[in-house]
Amino acid sequence: MESRLPRPFQEALHQSEAKSGVKLLTVALAGLIGTIGIAALVAVTWGAAIAAILGGLLLIATALTLLRALGGLQQPIDQVEFADRELVQTLVSLDRRAVALSDFRGEITASNSAFDRLAMGRVRMMGDLFRSDTVKEAFDKTLALAAQTGQSRGVFACDRADTEKLKLIGRRTGYHILWRASRVGDRERLDHERKMIGDWGAPLFERLGCGVLLEDASGKIHYINDTLREWMGLSPGEMPLKIQLKAGETQLLIGKKQRMDVDVVDMPLPSREEDRNLGRYRFLRKLDQMRGRLVPEDREFLIDPIFDAAPIAVAVVARDGGIKEYNQPLKRHPAGQGISVGSSVLDLVKEDDRAELKELIGFAHDGKPASTPLDVVYDGQPERVGQIYSSAISRGEETFAILYLIDTTQEKSLERQFVQAQKMQAVGQLAGGVAHDFNNLLTAIIGFCDLLLVRHDAGDQSFSDIIQIKQNANRAANLVRQLLAFSRQQTLRPKVLMMTDVLAELSNLIRRLIGENIELKVVHGRDLQPVKVDQGQLEQVIINLAVNARDAMPGGGKLEIKTSMIGPDDPLIERYDVVVPDDYVLVEVIDSGSGIAPENMSKIFEPFFTTKEVGQGTGLGLATVYGIVKQTGGFVFVESELGHGTRFLLFFKAHAAEAEVESAAQKPEAPARDLTGKGTILIVEDEDPVRMFACRALANKGYKVLEAASGEAGLDILNTHPEPIDLLISDVIMPTMDGPTLVKEARKNLPNLPVIFVSGYAEDVFRQNLEAEEFLFLPKPFSLKDLAGQVKSILG
Repeated sequence: MESRLPRPFQEALHQSEAKSGVKLLTVALAGLIGTIGIAALVAVTWGAAIAAILGGLLLIATALTLLRALGGLQQPIDQVEFADRELVQTLVSLDRRAVALSDFRGEITASNSAFDRLAMGRVRMMGDLFRSDTVKEAFDKTLALAAQTGQSRGVFACDRADTEKLKLIGRRTGYHILWRASRVGDRERLDHERKMIGDWGAPLFERLGCGVLLEDASGKIHYINDTLREWMGLSPGEMPLKIQLKAGETQLLIGKKQRMDVDVVDMPLPSREEDRNLGRYRFLRKLDQMRGRLVPEDREFLIDPIFDAAPIAVAVVARDGGIKEYNQPLKRHPAGQGISVGSSVLDLVKEDDRAELKELIGFAHDGKPASTPLDVVYDGQPERVGQIYSSAISRGEETFAILYLIDTTQEKSLERQFVQAQKMQAVGQLAGGVAHDFNNLLTAIIGFCDLLLVRHDAGDQSFSDIIQIKQNANRAANLVRQLLAFSRQQTLRPKVLMMTDVLAELSNLIRRLIGENIELKVVHGRDLQPVKVDQGQLEQVIINLAVNARDAMPGGGKLEIKTSMIGPDDPLIERYDVVVPDDYVLVEVIDSGSGIAPENMSKIFEPFFTTKEVGQGTGLGLATVYGIVKQTGGFVFVESELGHGTRFLLFFKAHAAEAEVESAAQKPEAPARDLTGKGTILIVEDEDPVRMFACRALANKGYKVLEAASGEAGLDILNTHPEPIDLLISDVIMPTMDGPTLVKEARKNLPNLPVIFVSGYAEDVFRQNLEAEEFLFLPKPFSLKDLAGQVKSILG
């Protein structure tokens, strides 16, 4: 028997000190003192009943030790050891935590049922908990550390996939180690909680009348009761992925657009191993029953007079939509001018929105007001759009829905304008860059055509071919100008004009464009003020709209162009909220054509959008109209009904200075003049074809021409050339040193040097950087005649 005892115990049995009655009595007394302490501790922790059982068992063990010490109990040592094993097993089993006792080799002396569940059955050695040899070696180190230092801990993978982990905390007790085990993630504890709910919790939780859920520390749901499942509209047994509480956990999200007012009480589920929580129970109480106390039953009116001064319309409605009460702003609302008590609130919105509004009212009556507003179109003239918010209120046994009607017409209009502006800006930047490169190419094509025409007479066979090239290049240049107009980067030459004169001069051209089967009617308003616009761009706007109207009336019809003067109080200013109240000259272009489909109304001003057949249009017409009108500081709107025609409204700000009005009539062309001259000209241009054409063109006119391919080279020529330079012609956009920088540096030494800038971009792009400098501007593409004429005007 002694061979089965640990070696220290064997040595103790062979020593006379260990066999003496005094020594055994001392051990027994120490056990008795320990018994009293443990019993007291357990009495606090587990209650008097368990403490009594444990205390009794420990007293029995102490009595056995005393009897053996005094020689009163004569039995073999293996029986005493057996009785001690039973006692240890009993004590270990009383702990609800997973507990096991092992020797220093890891052999398990005793374990409780919780530990056996973690181990998936009884195991003989602690190392048998693990399958991997690497994990077993790591545990052996933890075991040795506990034997040497008195305590150790570690987390070990239970399977080879490393998906299940076990946390072990070991503490040495004599010649044994007491192990406490728990699964990482606390799944075992949560499984135990779910089992308890299934045993006794579910019937109780269903009778509480409130929502109950169990979630772990990460928020994962492990249990919800049927009451909460019914609130959320879930099928029996269905588990949600997450419970969402909004507005500071005072509203439960129960659908895509519904929220329920709730009161939430949390009960944490603490861990036994550490100072943390495994999860929590949450109890949710529905608050719609409490709303009845918000309004006294004897109160006749629900809407306080204060609401009459509110900036939004408020209505109290029954479940069927009947209006019980309303405030004055609802009476002033365009859709509610004929409203009265008893009317249906559904009549305030268009028929397409009535089903959703009725559903919104039903949700509010059920204590589930929508979490997001309902977007509606109000049934009134002029048509307005808005949003309707909902809430609920009770008075006694009656429940009412409260609707808050907000007009968002202006916000929606501004939103559309902003989105359109963003699109224009994005595509405009691209269009501007493309236009610049095209202008360089077209300048070279048109310029070299002019040089060829100088050497070929009209009777020459090549003359007509060159003319065809130049005409097509000019058509391409017009398309590029449309791109620049759309992107609002074209150079404008605004003049103060009378709109009547412009339309009078343009009407003959429009008649030729639209054909004989379309009737043209131009109606001039009275007392029109002048406008300050670029005449060419204004004419392009009217022509584009006229051509679009012609294409919308293939079988004939009527085109009417009307002008009128409107003031800041005009109904049109009120209808279009983005228009700043002021005096405007209104131009209306009205056709009796096929109209525009509603789904296309928001796209018609977008570049390259067209409903015409392939090859019938570029999609830049209306985009150009939009860009030009916006660049002049005006506004453009469209009204259309499919099958009944279209109406474009152009707002141009009135210009007060009548003395500046210029005649819109076309000035007669000046007779051809001599463009030859003398002088030294420096041309700075990084595009080789453009520079070659300009140099040859001016050299042919008698000028001495110097050339440079960059701003730095040009500045070097200006500073070092022995003869004076009479004129500088420079491109604007060049690498390293651009044109404006070149001019600023050059005028430090040559303050009176004349300058002509050429560019494919708009003049306004760089004009602000050279406000103090004097210069002329020649936009690309330019012809030989344009270039020579500008030079002649300076050096003539």
